[in-house]
Amino acid sequence: MIKIGVSKDTDSALLAYPGFGQLEAKTGWRVHVSGLVWQVPVVFSMRQRMMIRMLGGVMQASSDQMSGEVFQSRIVPFMAEADHRRSIIVTIGKTSHRLRKKTRRNGRFSEWVHISEADAQLATEGTGSRQLLRYSVALDDSQVEPVESVIYLYPQNGLSVVSDIDDTIKDSSVGDRRELLANTFLREFRSVDGMANVYQKWSELGAEFHYVSSSPWQLFRSLLDLQTEHAFPAGTLHLRNFRLRDQLLKKVAIRRQGKATAIKSLLKNLPQRDFVLVGDSGEKDPKIYRKICRKFPQRVKGVFIRQLEHRPLEAEKLKKIQNAVEGGVCGGFSTADELMELSSRVFPGD
Repeated sequence: MIKIGVSKDTDSALLAYPGFGQLEAKTGWRVHVSGLVWQVPVVFSMRQRMMIRMLGGVMQASSDQMSGEVFQSRIVPFMAEADHRRSIIVTIGKTSHRLRKKTRRNGRFSEWVHISEADAQLATEGTGSRQLLRYSVALDDSQVEPVESVIYLYPQNGLSVVSDIDDTIKDSSVGDRRELLANTFLREFRSVDGMANVYQKWSELGAEFHYVSSSPWQLFRSLLDLQTEHAFPAGTLHLRNFRLRDQLLKKVAIRRQGKATAIKSLLKNLPQRDFVLVGDSGEKDPKIYRKICRKFPQRVKGVFIRQLEHRPLEAEKLKKIQNAVEGGVCGGFSTADELMELSSRVFPGD
């Protein structure tokens, strides 16, 4: 279980994301670790209370909804302030590594760490090609309890699935600002029918998973719960930095930023693996995926776009993606059964 650590004596909190790594000839393993440090709002300030009231007004939420368990558990991270310039210590096996860089202004840390095969063996779980490392992250300030996470160790060759989350595997209603916020703060998350079954089938056929989303990092724990409760395959999770006050004051919906960068980073750091991209027609996935296909020809073996009723992908735009997928498969789908059939050329075991 991946947990968020909170200091007993201060208002700091620490989060570590699931990472990934590959074996490098003669040097051991190269693994990626990342996470966040922030200040927990023990008592909401007047400005924060005003933002919460503003949010409730936008959602047209009742007082019962605002005082409910779902809202109360989700709103706290959105009130957090980044804790920057903190030194991070990562422990794998019996060896600790102090990261070269301190947390950035947004509280984020992200770095590659080289570990020996001996240290990797001490912390490795699993058999065959499905292996992972347990690692812990701590601040040099011992008041904050260390937290644990995992690093997935991928074979150099194989197939990785990059999946969007909102409106691809989770019902979010991104196109409707009020519904999006209500689904984010007031309701239990709902998965898209059948998508977990498709992904489990792909996982059984050897695929690894990377969930790359514009969902804010503040939903990390809730998204992990969704992944577990609905039996989506485990994988790395790539979320974006987000400040609620910026969105409320600008009066714009949550938008997808940084997804292209995260996907390009995966392809560059897993240079011998092939990829399948799964997204939806609601916002920018088709455009991002088309550019990825053009930048990495022959690496993308499939692009699958979930067609949303309120904003289906035009045939002309779908054709542009198809032209960019050199030797791969591309198509739109409305149901999980359609996706399973569409993907049969990429996953011949279907």
